[in-house]
Amino acid sequence: MSMIFLAALGLAALQPAASVPQPDFEDFVEAMVASGQFEGAVRIGTADGVTLDRAFGVADAETGRANTTETRFHIASIVKALTATLVLRAAERGELNLEDAITDWLPELDGSIYGEVRVGHLLRHTSGVVRDHTEALLPGQSGAGAMYEALNAVGLQSRPGVRYNYSNSGYMLLAIALERATGETYAALLQRDVLDPAGMTRTTVGAPEDRSHMAIGVDMPDIVTRVPVSVERFRGGLMGASGVFSTSGDLARFGRALEAGQLISPDSVDLMLAPIEAEGSDGDNAMGWMRVPLGETDTVWVATGASDGYLSMLLIDNMAPDLVATALQNNTRPGRVGSVALLRGILFHELLDSPQAASVPATPMADFLSTLQSDGPEAALALRDSFDFSDVPVASAAAFQALGEPDGGVGETAYAWAPATADAGEEWLELGFAPVSGARFLDVYFTQIPDALTRVRLDESGTVLLAASAVRRVSQDGAPVLRFALPDETSPARVRLMLDTAQTPGWPQIDAVALINADGAEHWAVEARASTSAFMEGDVSIHDLPTGPILDKLAARLDENGHAGLAVRVRALPLE
Repeated sequence: MSMIFLAALGLAALQPAASVPQPDFEDFVEAMVASGQFEGAVRIGTADGVTLDRAFGVADAETGRANTTETRFHIASIVKALTATLVLRAAERGELNLEDAITDWLPELDGSIYGEVRVGHLLRHTSGVVRDHTEALLPGQSGAGAMYEALNAVGLQSRPGVRYNYSNSGYMLLAIALERATGETYAALLQRDVLDPAGMTRTTVGAPEDRSHMAIGVDMPDIVTRVPVSVERFRGGLMGASGVFSTSGDLARFGRALEAGQLISPDSVDLMLAPIEAEGSDGDNAMGWMRVPLGETDTVWVATGASDGYLSMLLIDNMAPDLVATALQNNTRPGRVGSVALLRGILFHELLDSPQAASVPATPMADFLSTLQSDGPEAALALRDSFDFSDVPVASAAAFQALGEPDGGVGETAYAWAPATADAGEEWLELGFAPVSGARFLDVYFTQIPDALTRVRLDESGTVLLAASAVRRVSQDGAPVLRFALPDETSPARVRLMLDTAQTPGWPQIDAVALINADGAEHWAVEARASTSAFMEGDVSIHDLPTGPILDKLAARLDENGHAGLAVRVRALPLE
């Protein structure tokens, strides 16, 4: 399941974390490194010069080559800030207009669907274009032609200009529109209008030819194994949205040149960084950036990226220090928790003069597994008993997220079940209920894509209910609900929901399921299992708490990566 690298951060998110603060930012970074939460390059600079420029860890696990300040990393979605700059520069030259219909430049798109989508909508992620058209492609399909075909088949997710829907595909459309409007390739435009004037001499579209200067990204799905990422997985095909490699210094030069008006005019910079006021954004987003307001007048803008094996961040501000900060990583082990902690560290140390409010997060799963390996199960369980389980992190898209009352809202969420992939074909979710007498209806609450449901099987009677027979409505919060009338005298203990995900691009998500009595009483599911789940397909984080479901997933990941003995030890733990 795709997900944005960082959630938009407001002041509420900038409260002190419960761990050990570090008095100096360099000490803070070193503590992050020591705890396994940073591996890469970090650079901090103000108008007075560079205050920190260091690299940590290994660029190539196979050879032992170390990261340096000149190492190039995949910057993933930070490319969107570069693309937005190119579009605004082309608009200044009169080569295109933000009010142009995208179909003016890409007539391959169905005008009856995309005719109202403007270039400005795509820049602001308010076009309604799907997040990733690649989820709608068949095996072996690629290229622009396949993209147009997929987008025409899928259609818009919302009316243009109404809702903020982050879209990689939308920025790829912008890159193609740029090429057609200027007659130049995206790479040539980037070189001429951004890289050369900003002095970015170590940035390339695609992986650098000389791999000795490149950081090889690694995933750590079981927090033990370092899995190198193949160059073929760098999503370079998403031109305009991803696929660029750069250094911490070059990214800092981009931020500095952008703020100085060397790439686009100050008015265009203001337009790029202006808050997007739309449902789903609430002003926390801008063109290729996220906004972090610090008080009534001060603002920080953060561009972030995440891809297989890489995490990246670029920060600029409107404050007197004129801070530009970059952090590039070639290890996804820190994940979102570590990345947010790093951002907090920069903000509190470098801008807010409150180093005590920034701290290195605890790593309970890493500590638990290390203790199990070194001291055995009793010591590991004793350590587990010392952890605070009162606020367990959400297990994203697990089957048990479909239990109880609806809590997922509308759209992609961590609080509902989703299958492992967007287009795996036949999937199922099976729910169990406490004994209910006189049930008349079955209500299935989705957060998105209810059309994936094809039928419902009532296990006790073997009765099959077709989705076409369901009555459709929306819940109070706007979520789609399918209501099935149950046969007389039927009160199933279990129901199996059958889905065909290949026919509905994107991840269907089921939030809750209830049996409804004649008096309208709702009886929510109390047990759940599924054919697959995005939760079980995901990695284990060092920040996870060692709950039963998380340990089940850890054992599965350990098995997959050749650690069968350790997986057996994890499964043998006597957990209630």
